[in-house]
Amino acid sequence: MNLDVLLQGPIFDFWAVPVTFKPLASQPGQPDYQGRGILNTYSLDVAGMDGQIYSDQRTILDIRESEFSVLPEQNDRLVIPLDCNNVPKGEYQIVDASSDGGGQTMLTIRKYETIM
Repeated sequence: MNLDVLLQGPIFDFWAVPVTFKPLASQPGQPDYQGRGILNTYSLDVAGMDGQIYSDQRTILDIRESEFSVLPEQNDRLVIPLDCNNVPKGEYQIVDASSDGGGQTMLTIRKYETIM
């Protein structure tokens, strides 16, 4: 059973949004290229030893490994023009990448903003 074809293919066909990848670390000197991924943000609550709760969020982009000849990696950047609700998203930096071992990699990303 090939989960990449049977399961991930239809899921990505439905949920994935277009993404422009800037391979600054994974392929230095190479041009930007087009791909796609599933964007998601979820909350993180961390309880401190003093009982206080620190709330944050984690933004991720899931990609299918079979769609890449070289996988994006930490310090690459990407541009997500619109999410699945047509909301402009912007440019992000990859801060972590982890494979699930089944053909999908989760890229943890953070908003990339230049200081003017």
